[in-house]
Amino acid sequence: MTPQSLRPTVVLVGHATLARGVLDAAEMILGPQADVHAVGMTPDQDPAELLAAVQRVTRGGRPAGQLLVLADLFGGSPANAVAAAVLRDSGAELVTGLNLPMVLEVLTSADDATVADLAATAARAGAEGVLDAGRRLRDAAADG
Repeated sequence: MTPQSLRPTVVLVGHATLARGVLDAAEMILGPQADVHAVGMTPDQDPAELLAAVQRVTRGGRPAGQLLVLADLFGGSPANAVAAAVLRDSGAELVTGLNLPMVLEVLTSADDATVADLAATAARAGAEGVLDAGRRLRDAAADG
């Protein structure tokens, strides 16, 4: 089990207010979360400003390899802005496709997982959280 003092910093990044909205929803379900941050990028913002904002919230004695960044869109400006900096941080991880199932699973697993394990958890939970609910319900009704 990872001691609470080594719990990874989690940063959600995305276009406009998406990251803040996902974090607000997660905290509505799980309650307030320590060392979890949301940083959004406005249309007129320079990517360097987003990176600076992420660096501001991740300062404070965090050990190397204790950072997980969850970004909204692979290849999007927010993910691109932080990718090089995240990947230079030994052991830090970047996962794209930010969604609520991903964040909930990461936050409920963060106390007893490595950052690499959390990245894998994020990717799995994010993908599993995407369902064609209409089709699933129609199929269930047809079978029932």
